[in-house]
Amino acid sequence: MEWFLANWSFIAGLAATHLSISIGPVIIGAILSVVLARVIPLRFVPPTRAVLGAIYAIPSLALFVALPAILGTKFIGPTNVLIALTLYVITSMYFSARDAFAQVPGAAVTTSRALGMSPRQLLLHVELPLAIPGLIAGLRVATASTISIASIGAVVGVRNLGYLFLDGFQRKIPEEIISGLVAIAVIALAFDVSLWLLGRALTPWRRLTVRTTPVRSSTVRRG
Repeated sequence: MEWFLANWSFIAGLAATHLSISIGPVIIGAILSVVLARVIPLRFVPPTRAVLGAIYAIPSLALFVALPAILGTKFIGPTNVLIALTLYVITSMYFSARDAFAQVPGAAVTTSRALGMSPRQLLLHVELPLAIPGLIAGLRVATASTISIASIGAVVGVRNLGYLFLDGFQRKIPEEIISGLVAIAVIALAFDVSLWLLGRALTPWRRLTVRTTPVRSSTVRRG
């Protein structure tokens, strides 16, 4: 606790960097995953799942190091981390996005088409709102994993909260390592709660409950 209080401003700066390299990939990756879930034809879904699954299985540090050889970027810097995190979000969110749209009731889609809605209107006013619960659930998982994986960026020159792990291990300061763990956990929890609240705000109809009063029948006995 003493180490944290003595270095809280330093930790806050690392947390700001951690957030800056986590939020962008989450937003871009979430948008791209939803687009891919909508535009990829059904016959191409199995190979797409295989490719994305293979990418997701690559260890993050290995991907950070491999990207410069593939894209020609610098080995040290945030570019590789941002690209890798975006790929991880896409590989995570794509599956949940397809499942979310698949759970949209077919009756709602059929009725909307019968009312003359265009494909764009159908997507924006029917399918997307009804898919929000599944999309938010997938986004919560992707966000938590992204915030965690981002800490490995400290190995390739991105000085974020992961730096506390490296520096604490090298200097044998357990309080520094614990401070990094707690800071990442707090950020992940804050984002998870925020996304949960966003999901509730975007789906007010799910909070409505139909209250019915049971009708009690009374019988009159005659004797």
